[in-house]
Amino acid sequence: MNFSKHCDLCENEITSLEKGLTCKLTNKKPEFKNTCPEIKLDNKFVKKLEIANLELETIKKKKNTILFSFFFLIIVGFLLIYKSSAFAKMMLSPIYFWYYKVGLISVGVSNIIVACFKLRAFKGEFGTARHKKNNIEEVLEKYGICYELKLDFKEKIHGIQEVIVKMNFKNWKKKQTETTYKIS
Repeated sequence: MNFSKHCDLCENEITSLEKGLTCKLTNKKPEFKNTCPEIKLDNKFVKKLEIANLELETIKKKKNTILFSFFFLIIVGFLLIYKSSAFAKMMLSPIYFWYYKVGLISVGVSNIIVACFKLRAFKGEFGTARHKKNNIEEVLEKYGICYELKLDFKEKIHGIQEVIVKMNFKNWKKKQTETTYKIS
């Protein structure tokens, strides 16, 4: 049983280098089967859930930009490689034909490599954010807590965007939360 998923959301969690993960109530390592009867889900839990959802949505909003830059860089890269001879012939000095051609091919290959790294970085960020959210939701499912999420992205001002996170809970002591975050 992975207790850290439960304890990471609980207010009673204590972590130290000497003892590792312990419960504040018992001063012992967690010992429960499926759910902890003493779990205290409060502010820490709400904040982690809000941040996990906000990170995932922010990354999803970047998807179209990343895909556009990926395809643009790929197309430019292949055009530079394919048309390198034609571009090199257009240069004034035929003596340096091969230098221009090799230079253009290198720039084309570099564009393709940068495009692939951008897409890979996006997939990594997206996967990490989705994994965080799924871990939290897995624990919530065991405790029967459901929620509805509404994110309100305000206008970006000087590179900083205000986001209002509203959550409505079912089967939990708090019925509704609303928090404002500023992201850049």
